[in-house]
Amino acid sequence: MDLNALEKPLTSIENILSHFPVNQPCLIETGQTLPTAARNGAPPGKIVFLLSGAMICALGEGDKKQNLAIVTGPSILGLGQLAPSGAIAQYEAIAPCMVYSVGVDKFIKIVEENRLWPDVMKIILTIVNTLAARTAASGLQSAYDIIRSYLIYMDRETAYSLKERYTVVKYMQTFSRLSRSIILKILAELKAGGFIEMKKGKLIRINRNLPEKF
Repeated sequence: MDLNALEKPLTSIENILSHFPVNQPCLIETGQTLPTAARNGAPPGKIVFLLSGAMICALGEGDKKQNLAIVTGPSILGLGQLAPSGAIAQYEAIAPCMVYSVGVDKFIKIVEENRLWPDVMKIILTIVNTLAARTAASGLQSAYDIIRSYLIYMDRETAYSLKERYTVVKYMQTFSRLSRSIILKILAELKAGGFIEMKKGKLIRINRNLPEKF
């Protein structure tokens, strides 16, 4: 499964959002996180509409915490709560975000009344496929395979402006557990071979097909 082949289901997202008029949006500043639990420790019970901005989605705690994806508005967050024991992801703003939330019960009611389940499923399936693609990339046998996969993704991706937002090293360390020294070594070799062009640590372009093996 190729990360580059996955497209954000924007039509489905916008169709769902059109049934939820926004009256009191909330500003989430850079570095702030969405609550992952209510006061009693239960899931928050809210579906969050990310209207604008960007967040990093992660699962786990401490050393086991794994960043999964960058999510940009418009997006719908918290759909895992629709399952009896759905995983609750963590979301941290990496840019100012405007959000609006509704209770899970209200969300389900409006979705059912307006027959929006096909749109909900398109969003969920895209999330599942993205996680599967990232897991496959992280499970490749060599550090070079992982770096090659993410370089191609960064070069082809257009929705999140990754090349402008991240240095290559920061992006690699955000979404993999590779050491900085290994990443720098492989990038230096690829630059020396004329395969990639970088400026101030950011990827400008891939000049020619990256070798299959390093």
